Amino acid sequence: MEKIIDHSPLLNLLWARQDAKGFISDQDIHDIAEHMDLSFIEVEGVCTFYHFFHRRPAGKFIVYLNNSILSDFSGYAAVRKALETATGAPWNGVDRKGLFGLFDTSCIGLSDQEPAALINFRPFVKLTPEKVQQVVSALRNGVPVDQLADHIENPVRYVPPDGKAVVFREMIPGRALQKLAQMTPEEVIAEIKSSNLRGMGGAFFPVGEKWELCRKQPKTPRYVVCNADEGEPGTFKDRVLMTKLPELLIEGMILGGYSIGANQGIIYLRAEYRYLLPRLEGALDRYRQMGWLGKDIPARKHFDFDIRIQLGAGAYVCGEETALLDSLMGKRGEPWPKVYFPVERGYLGLPTIVNNVESFATAARVIELGAEAFRRLGTPGSPGTRLLSVAGDCSYPGVYEIEWGMSVGELLDLTGAQDPLYLQISGPSGIGISAADRHRRFSFEDLRCGGR
Repeated sequence: MEKIIDHSPLLNLLWARQDAKGFISDQDIHDIAEHMDLSFIEVEGVCTFYHFFHRRPAGKFIVYLNNSILSDFSGYAAVRKALETATGAPWNGVDRKGLFGLFDTSCIGLSDQEPAALINFRPFVKLTPEKVQQVVSALRNGVPVDQLADHIENPVRYVPPDGKAVVFREMIPGRALQKLAQMTPEEVIAEIKSSNLRGMGGAFFPVGEKWELCRKQPKTPRYVVCNADEGEPGTFKDRVLMTKLPELLIEGMILGGYSIGANQGIIYLRAEYRYLLPRLEGALDRYRQMGWLGKDIPARKHFDFDIRIQLGAGAYVCGEETALLDSLMGKRGEPWPKVYFPVERGYLGLPTIVNNVESFATAARVIELGAEAFRRLGTPGSPGTRLLSVAGDCSYPGVYEIEWGMSVGELLDLTGAQDPLYLQISGPSGIGISAADRHRRFSFEDLRCGGR
């Protein structure tokens, strides 16, 4: 059996050097290698794999402009030119004084507010040439980036009427977790299985079945991992969910930990969402203060469980669960051959459940509301609701929580789309349909709309 080597601290050590001076030098690589008892080449190989690690000075203010198609449609070219003019920096380079570095990057999860950029990982949205000039001028005059960064809108444009919302309904912290006082781990899994909840990351594997498979593994310890690396262009529902209801994600992970017998949870947060760290860390601290994280969590079978956050460093492929696990272990994020599944050999070679933000949040609601109530929503083959990220040529971009079974036409009317010719479902890795397909329905039987 292949020996699993844990290099988990490596990404954090690289981030610390990068944050200190804007790039990672040869000396930094040497120091980290010596500290972790690795070779220079091993550390260099990890460092150069990730988009946001720079091996040369990248400027005091590092600007990443999203170059996705929605940004292009919204004025990317003019904003790019304005950045070059205002900063004096060449594209993919740094100005002569080392003040500004300008770089392209792929979708940063702000498709509803394009053109968008990150400056030192703080968000700047709805950019125009005039706004670029103002921001650059303010930075030159010493105004802190945090003071200039935009307050991100996180619109939830629609939830099912008549109290049928699942995710975006009233949140009372701890309500789902209180059910644990009457439920064994096996009963929690049975309730999730009874709901027919499927994973919302794209593969639609049944959540309860995944948790059950992991619990049955003889090896311990076991781990709970949340995939918060939503990198598919056009996707931002998890951003909205983590901003508005981080408590729901946390409760879903606690339920997962109780179910499989895990003591440790990890949220893998994409670097593009680094500005969400304070909110997420604050929510975790509140749950520790309430006694729902840490030692001896109250449940029918008391258990210990805590959650940490691991910041990614920019790699689209890390949205794939095995590549994500490699990244968690301080490696290059490279997908594994499917000899074993993560429930058998995952993080550190041990049984691991990996679900995305929406899946954990919905699982918490299933326990709160009950499987029967969840199954009454949607269609017989597609129970419940799902979150859609809607952006592009429409009047009301944002997140829509729809019941499975809604037609394309109904959604288009809600979004204020005027005479659309083409719709992209599930991002670039999904499918395209025409407006003539208004009759088609979002469901597992028709438009599965995976992960978006």
